[in-house]
Amino acid sequence: MSRKKRKNGQNSPPSGPQRRPDPVAVHTAPAAQSGRPGEPPHRPPLTKAQKKERERQIRQRIKEKRKQAKAEAKQKKRREKELAKRRAKIAQQRKKQRAQEAVQTPGGLPNGLTPQRVTRSEARRRRRRRAIITICLTVLLIAAGFLLSVTVLFKIGGFRVEGDCIYTQEELIEAFGHPAGENMFQFKISEAEAQMAEKLPYLETIKVRRSLPATVVFLVTAAQEKYAVDTGSGVLVLSESLKILKDTDTVPEGLCRLEGVTPQSKVTGRTLTTGDATSDTLIETVLTAITDSGLQQVTAVDFSDPYEISLKYADRITVRLGTTAQLDYKLAMVEKTLEDSYFTDSTTGTLDASDAGKTVFKQG
Repeated sequence: MSRKKRKNGQNSPPSGPQRRPDPVAVHTAPAAQSGRPGEPPHRPPLTKAQKKERERQIRQRIKEKRKQAKAEAKQKKRREKELAKRRAKIAQQRKKQRAQEAVQTPGGLPNGLTPQRVTRSEARRRRRRRAIITICLTVLLIAAGFLLSVTVLFKIGGFRVEGDCIYTQEELIEAFGHPAGENMFQFKISEAEAQMAEKLPYLETIKVRRSLPATVVFLVTAAQEKYAVDTGSGVLVLSESLKILKDTDTVPEGLCRLEGVTPQSKVTGRTLTTGDATSDTLIETVLTAITDSGLQQVTAVDFSDPYEISLKYADRITVRLGTTAQLDYKLAMVEKTLEDSYFTDSTTGTLDASDAGKTVFKQG
């Protein structure tokens, strides 16, 4: 019992108020301050000595890398030279070997080489050289043929005139200016035609043609006197195409007078011009319309006012046409009106056809 009591007394908590142990003060070291989470800690700045040492190390590394690159380049060049020498030596050995084989092979070349296959690039170069040589030879042949044709061949042996005109063949040849025996290709056709048209004004049209091997052909059409223009100091006689045929003192009979026209030039053989393109076009338009209408006995056309064009019919009736608007229709109405039995050989007056579709005659 005593043992049990002792045990129980030992294991039982002490009676009375018990004292709690004093709390132990735990001191922890302060954590190192850092920047934002995840960032490395801030390093202190380098000193001047450290910066110099760092720059020296960087320069040293750069020098070492350059030396190493130069050494590698030299070594590479040396290897390339050795490789080229080896290839050349191998090629020479193969060439000697082929020469020895070619001597023993039937059909070999005299120099001891066998025929080699032509590469595509070599074949292309050969074709290009062949084409260039062919072109050069063709150009030389053409030049030689041209020189022969100019100096030896195609000389003028005769002339032929086709068409009617008042000039003889000798006059045409003289105006042409290239006698027999001269080369047929030493003159320009356009220049020869212009020269002949100016020297021979009574040619309405002149065309020069080469008929190989040795004939020059003149295709001519005679000019007929149709219009007359009073210049104050004389009268210009014109053909149907307004070509100046001659300069005379009086108006020949039967010609249509062109009034209100001031010629810019009086040179025979040239086409009449006033110096104003609008006036030239107006004159040509009106005269062509009158010719196409078939109206006969037109003795004068007045161009003094381009808005009041008029003509004289048989020197008895003045026909007012106004502008060139619907000119063909106006002329057709005039022709139909003048065919009326009312108009006799003695009728005089003014026929107003300026309003298309209507004609008004006033006698007197």
